[in-house]
Amino acid sequence: MNDVIGIPAPSADSGTPPRASKSQDRRPDRYNWELARGPITAFGETKALSAWAKDPRCAVSREALRTRLALGWASEDAIRRERHDKPVPAYTYQGRTLTLRGWAEQSGIKYHTLYRRLTKAGMTFEDALLKGSDGPDFALPVTAFGETKPLSHWAVDPRAGCTVTTMRRRIAEGWEPEQAITEEPQNRSTLGYGVPHRAFGLSMGLEDWARHTQIPVGTLRHVMGSYDLPLESTLTALGWSPHAESGTVHDLIAVPAGQLRPGDRIVGVSTDGPDPLLTIRRPYPPSGPPHTSAPLSASPALPAPPAHSGPRRTR
Repeated sequence: MNDVIGIPAPSADSGTPPRASKSQDRRPDRYNWELARGPITAFGETKALSAWAKDPRCAVSREALRTRLALGWASEDAIRRERHDKPVPAYTYQGRTLTLRGWAEQSGIKYHTLYRRLTKAGMTFEDALLKGSDGPDFALPVTAFGETKPLSHWAVDPRAGCTVTTMRRRIAEGWEPEQAITEEPQNRSTLGYGVPHRAFGLSMGLEDWARHTQIPVGTLRHVMGSYDLPLESTLTALGWSPHAESGTVHDLIAVPAGQLRPGDRIVGVSTDGPDPLLTIRRPYPPSGPPHTSAPLSASPALPAPPAHSGPRRTR
Protein backbone atom coordinates (compact mmCIF):
# COMPACT_ATOMS: atom_id res chain seq x y z
CA MET A 1 0.00 0.00 0.00
CA ASN A 2 1.54 3.24 -1.11
CA ASP A 3 -0.90 5.66 0.58
CA VAL A 4 -0.09 6.74 4.13
CA ILE A 5 -2.95 8.29 6.15
CA GLY A 6 -4.82 9.10 2.99
CA ILE A 7 -1.97 10.96 1.32
CA PRO A 8 -1.33 9.44 -2.07
CA ALA A 9 2.21 8.65 -3.06
CA PRO A 10 3.53 10.72 -5.96
CA SER A 11 3.10 8.97 -9.25
CA ALA A 12 6.08 8.06 -11.35
CA ASP A 13 5.07 10.52 -14.05
CA SER A 14 3.98 13.41 -11.83
CA GLY A 15 7.25 15.22 -12.32
CA THR A 16 7.89 15.57 -8.58
CA PRO A 17 11.35 14.24 -7.70
CA PRO A 18 11.32 11.58 -5.01
CA ARG A 19 12.48 12.64 -1.53
CA ALA A 20 16.13 11.87 -0.92
CA SER A 21 16.69 9.04 1.48
CA LYS A 22 18.31 9.63 4.87
CA SER A 23 21.49 8.00 3.68
CA GLN A 24 21.61 10.35 0.70
CA ASP A 25 21.32 13.37 3.06
CA ARG A 26 24.47 12.43 4.92
CA ARG A 27 27.67 14.28 4.19
CA PRO A 28 30.37 12.17 2.51
CA ASP A 29 32.12 9.74 4.84
CA ARG A 30 35.06 11.56 6.43
CA TYR A 31 36.99 8.38 7.15
CA ASN A 32 39.45 7.12 4.55
CA TRP A 33 40.29 3.67 5.84
CA GLU A 34 42.79 3.11 3.07
CA LEU A 35 45.11 5.51 4.90
CA ALA A 36 45.24 3.08 7.83
CA ARG A 37 46.13 0.06 5.72
CA GLY A 38 49.53 -1.15 4.64
CA PRO A 39 52.94 0.05 5.82
CA ILE A 40 52.98 3.27 7.85
CA THR A 41 56.05 5.50 7.96
CA ALA A 42 56.90 7.63 10.99
CA PHE A 43 60.08 8.71 12.82
CA GLY A 44 62.12 7.37 9.89
CA GLU A 45 60.70 3.85 10.29
CA THR A 46 58.14 1.88 8.29
CA LYS A 47 55.99 -0.86 9.81
CA ALA A 48 52.44 -2.12 10.05
CA LEU A 49 49.73 -0.49 12.15
CA SER A 50 49.71 -3.38 14.65
CA ALA A 51 53.45 -2.95 15.17
CA TRP A 52 53.08 0.82 15.70
CA ALA A 53 50.31 0.19 18.25
CA LYS A 54 52.79 -1.85 20.32
CA ASP A 55 55.57 0.72 19.96
CA PRO A 56 56.46 2.47 23.27
CA ARG A 57 55.96 5.83 21.57
CA CYS A 58 52.32 5.08 20.77
CA ALA A 59 50.05 6.93 23.24
CA VAL A 60 46.72 5.39 22.17
CA SER A 61 45.14 2.02 21.45
CA ARG A 62 45.32 0.27 18.08
CA GLU A 63 41.74 1.25 17.19
CA ALA A 64 42.31 4.88 18.12
CA LEU A 65 45.48 4.94 16.02
CA ARG A 66 43.64 3.42 13.07
CA THR A 67 40.84 5.99 13.37
CA ARG A 68 43.28 8.89 13.55
CA LEU A 69 45.05 7.75 10.42
CA ALA A 70 41.72 7.30 8.62
CA LEU A 71 40.83 10.88 9.57
CA GLY A 72 43.98 12.08 7.85
CA TRP A 73 46.23 12.74 10.84
CA ALA A 74 49.95 12.94 10.19
CA SER A 75 51.39 9.57 11.19
CA GLU A 76 53.73 10.89 13.90
CA ASP A 77 50.96 12.96 15.52
CA ALA A 78 48.57 10.03 15.36
CA ILE A 79 51.09 7.82 17.16
CA ARG A 80 52.48 10.00 19.91
CA ARG A 81 49.78 12.54 20.80
CA GLU A 82 48.00 11.80 24.08
CA ARG A 83 44.22 11.62 24.10
CA HIS A 84 42.58 15.03 24.56
CA ASP A 85 46.00 16.59 24.09
CA LYS A 86 45.20 20.18 23.14
CA PRO A 87 47.52 23.17 23.19
CA VAL A 88 47.25 24.93 26.56
CA PRO A 89 47.86 28.68 26.56
CA ALA A 90 50.86 29.76 28.61
CA TYR A 91 51.50 33.14 30.25
CA THR A 92 54.85 34.69 31.06
CA TYR A 93 55.53 37.08 33.95
CA GLN A 94 58.91 38.18 35.28
CA GLY A 95 60.68 35.56 33.16
CA ARG A 96 58.56 32.62 34.37
CA THR A 97 56.13 30.86 32.04
CA LEU A 98 53.23 28.79 33.37
CA THR A 99 49.75 27.78 32.30
CA LEU A 100 46.82 29.64 33.83
CA ARG A 101 46.25 26.77 36.28
CA GLY A 102 49.94 26.87 37.16
CA TRP A 103 49.75 30.57 37.94
CA ALA A 104 46.59 30.01 39.99
CA GLU A 105 48.41 27.46 42.14
CA GLN A 106 51.51 29.63 42.39
CA SER A 107 49.69 32.80 43.42
CA GLY A 108 46.78 31.43 45.45
CA ILE A 109 44.29 33.13 43.11
CA LYS A 110 41.44 30.83 42.09
CA TYR A 111 41.66 29.63 38.50
CA HIS A 112 38.18 30.89 37.59
CA THR A 113 38.97 34.27 39.16
CA LEU A 114 42.03 34.65 36.94
CA TYR A 115 40.06 33.45 33.92
CA ARG A 116 37.24 35.94 34.50
CA ARG A 117 39.70 38.79 34.98
CA LEU A 118 41.26 38.04 31.60
CA THR A 119 38.11 37.25 29.60
CA LYS A 120 35.30 39.21 31.23
CA ALA A 121 37.07 42.18 32.80
CA GLY A 122 39.55 42.57 29.94
CA MET A 123 42.54 42.90 32.29
CA THR A 124 46.09 42.30 31.15
CA PHE A 125 47.69 39.19 32.61
CA GLU A 126 50.03 41.27 34.79
CA ASP A 127 47.14 43.27 36.22
CA ALA A 128 45.07 40.13 36.81
CA LEU A 129 47.97 38.51 38.63
CA LEU A 130 49.00 41.50 40.74
CA LYS A 131 45.43 42.18 41.84
CA GLY A 132 45.99 39.20 44.12
CA SER A 133 43.62 36.80 45.77
CA ASP A 134 40.11 37.77 46.80
CA GLY A 135 40.61 36.02 50.16
CA PRO A 136 42.50 37.47 53.15
CA ASP A 137 44.94 34.58 53.69
CA PHE A 138 47.35 35.54 50.92
CA ALA A 139 46.91 39.31 51.17
CA LEU A 140 48.96 39.45 54.38
CA PRO A 141 51.99 41.74 54.03
CA VAL A 142 55.36 40.06 54.56
CA THR A 143 58.71 41.82 54.78
CA ALA A 144 61.74 40.21 53.11
CA PHE A 145 64.82 41.47 51.26
CA GLY A 146 63.98 44.99 52.46
CA GLU A 147 60.57 44.96 50.76
CA THR A 148 57.04 44.57 52.09
CA LYS A 149 54.31 43.17 49.87
CA PRO A 150 51.45 40.64 50.05
CA LEU A 151 52.19 36.94 50.06
CA SER A 152 50.50 36.52 46.68
CA HIS A 153 52.98 39.05 45.23
CA TRP A 154 55.91 37.23 46.81
CA ALA A 155 54.65 34.04 45.18
CA VAL A 156 55.02 35.55 41.68
CA ASP A 157 58.32 37.22 42.49
CA PRO A 158 61.24 35.85 40.41
CA ARG A 159 62.92 34.77 43.68
CA ALA A 160 60.00 32.54 44.69
CA GLY A 161 60.96 28.88 44.91
CA CYS A 162 57.58 27.52 45.98
CA THR A 163 53.86 28.25 45.86
CA VAL A 164 52.11 30.80 48.06
CA THR A 165 50.50 28.01 50.13
CA THR A 166 53.91 26.58 50.97
CA MET A 167 55.27 30.04 51.83
CA ARG A 168 52.42 30.75 54.22
CA ARG A 169 52.78 27.39 55.95
CA ARG A 170 56.53 27.80 56.31
CA ILE A 171 56.29 31.27 57.83
CA ALA A 172 53.59 30.05 60.22
CA GLU A 173 55.97 27.26 61.27
CA GLY A 174 58.70 29.79 62.09
CA TRP A 175 60.82 29.95 58.94
CA GLU A 176 62.60 33.21 58.18
CA PRO A 177 60.66 34.96 55.36
CA GLU A 178 63.62 35.01 52.97
CA GLN A 179 64.16 31.28 53.36
CA ALA A 180 60.43 30.52 53.21
CA ILE A 181 60.16 32.40 49.91
CA THR A 182 63.26 31.22 48.08
CA GLU A 183 63.82 27.60 49.13
CA GLU A 184 62.43 25.03 46.74
CA PRO A 185 60.33 22.30 48.36
CA GLN A 186 61.93 18.95 48.97
CA ASN A 187 60.00 16.10 47.39
CA ARG A 188 59.29 13.31 49.83
CA SER A 189 61.19 10.92 47.55
CA THR A 190 64.36 13.01 47.92
CA LEU A 191 64.28 13.42 51.70
CA GLY A 192 66.93 11.72 53.74
CA TYR A 193 70.06 12.20 51.66
CA GLY A 194 73.02 10.56 53.35
CA VAL A 195 72.87 8.28 56.38
CA PRO A 196 69.40 8.41 57.97
CA HIS A 197 69.23 9.37 61.65
CA ARG A 198 66.32 8.27 63.81
CA ALA A 199 65.00 10.47 66.61
CA PHE A 200 61.61 11.00 68.24
CA GLY A 201 60.03 8.40 65.96
CA LEU A 202 61.23 9.99 62.70
CA SER A 203 64.02 8.97 60.35
CA MET A 204 65.66 11.30 57.82
CA GLY A 205 68.99 12.70 56.73
CA LEU A 206 70.87 15.22 58.84
CA GLU A 207 70.24 18.06 56.34
CA ASP A 208 66.51 17.47 56.70
CA TRP A 209 66.76 17.35 60.50
CA ALA A 210 68.53 20.73 60.38
CA ARG A 211 65.71 22.15 58.27
CA HIS A 212 63.09 20.59 60.53
CA THR A 213 64.59 21.86 63.80
CA GLN A 214 66.08 25.13 62.50
CA ILE A 215 69.44 24.12 64.06
CA PRO A 216 72.41 24.49 61.68
CA VAL A 217 73.56 21.16 60.31
CA GLY A 218 77.16 22.03 61.23
CA THR A 219 76.14 22.38 64.87
CA LEU A 220 74.44 19.00 64.82
CA ARG A 221 77.48 17.32 63.28
CA HIS A 222 79.86 19.02 65.72
CA VAL A 223 77.96 18.01 68.84
CA MET A 224 77.28 14.47 67.64
CA GLY A 225 80.92 13.96 66.66
CA SER A 226 82.53 15.68 69.65
CA TYR A 227 80.43 13.94 72.30
CA ASP A 228 79.65 10.70 70.46
CA LEU A 229 75.93 11.30 70.94
CA PRO A 230 73.02 9.97 68.90
CA LEU A 231 70.85 12.58 67.23
CA GLU A 232 68.00 12.44 69.76
CA SER A 233 70.35 13.16 72.68
CA THR A 234 72.00 15.93 70.67
CA LEU A 235 68.69 17.65 69.98
CA THR A 236 67.65 17.35 73.62
CA ALA A 237 70.97 18.79 74.81
CA LEU A 238 70.54 21.73 72.42
CA GLY A 239 67.14 22.51 73.88
CA TRP A 240 64.93 21.17 71.08
CA SER A 241 62.00 18.84 71.66
CA PRO A 242 59.05 17.95 69.42
CA HIS A 243 56.78 18.03 72.47
CA ALA A 244 57.62 21.59 73.53
CA GLU A 245 54.72 22.97 71.48
CA SER A 246 52.40 20.00 71.78
CA GLY A 247 48.85 21.03 70.98
CA THR A 248 49.91 24.43 69.68
CA VAL A 249 49.24 25.45 66.09
CA HIS A 250 50.69 28.67 64.71
CA ASP A 251 48.88 30.92 62.32
CA LEU A 252 49.57 34.13 60.43
CA ILE A 253 47.27 37.05 61.16
CA ALA A 254 47.28 40.82 60.63
CA VAL A 255 46.78 43.03 63.71
CA PRO A 256 47.33 46.68 64.68
CA ALA A 257 50.39 47.38 66.79
CA GLY A 258 48.24 47.81 69.92
CA GLN A 259 47.05 44.19 69.75
CA LEU A 260 50.47 42.55 69.98
CA ARG A 261 50.82 39.80 72.61
CA PRO A 262 53.85 38.21 74.25
CA GLY A 263 55.24 35.57 71.93
CA ASP A 264 54.00 37.19 68.71
CA ARG A 265 56.59 37.24 65.96
CA ILE A 266 56.39 40.06 63.41
CA VAL A 267 57.03 38.95 59.82
CA GLY A 268 55.69 41.97 57.95
CA VAL A 269 54.71 45.61 58.46
CA SER A 270 52.34 47.47 56.14
CA THR A 271 52.21 51.27 56.35
CA ASP A 272 49.66 51.83 53.58
CA GLY A 273 46.90 52.94 55.98
CA PRO A 274 46.85 55.53 58.76
CA ASP A 275 47.92 52.91 61.34
CA PRO A 276 50.64 50.32 60.72
CA LEU A 277 49.29 46.80 60.17
CA LEU A 278 51.51 44.00 61.40
CA THR A 279 51.59 40.46 60.03
CA ILE A 280 52.46 38.21 62.96
CA ARG A 281 52.99 34.55 63.75
CA ARG A 282 50.87 33.66 66.78
CA PRO A 283 50.09 30.39 68.59
CA TYR A 284 46.49 29.34 68.14
CA PRO A 285 44.83 28.71 70.51
CA PRO A 286 47.04 30.98 72.68
CA SER A 287 49.12 28.91 75.05
CA GLY A 288 51.86 31.26 76.12
CA PRO A 289 54.97 32.32 74.25
CA PRO A 290 56.06 29.92 71.53
CA HIS A 291 58.94 27.64 72.34
CA THR A 292 62.38 28.66 71.19
CA SER A 293 65.50 26.60 71.23
CA ALA A 294 68.07 27.42 73.88
CA PRO A 295 70.95 29.56 72.59
CA LEU A 296 73.73 27.39 71.27
CA SER A 297 76.25 29.18 73.47
CA ALA A 298 74.35 28.16 76.61
CA SER A 299 74.85 24.43 76.63
CA PRO A 300 75.65 23.37 80.22
CA ALA A 301 73.47 20.30 79.69
CA LEU A 302 75.95 18.79 77.26
CA PRO A 303 77.63 15.81 78.93
CA ALA A 304 81.35 15.49 79.02
CA PRO A 305 82.80 13.31 76.28
CA PRO A 306 82.76 9.70 77.44
CA ALA A 307 86.11 8.10 78.22
CA HIS A 308 86.90 5.25 75.86
CA SER A 309 89.10 2.52 77.27
CA GLY A 310 89.31 0.77 73.93
CA PRO A 311 88.87 1.57 70.29
CA ARG A 312 86.04 3.94 69.48
CA ARG A 313 82.92 2.03 68.63
CA THR A 314 81.36 2.41 65.22
CA ARG A 315 77.68 2.70 64.50
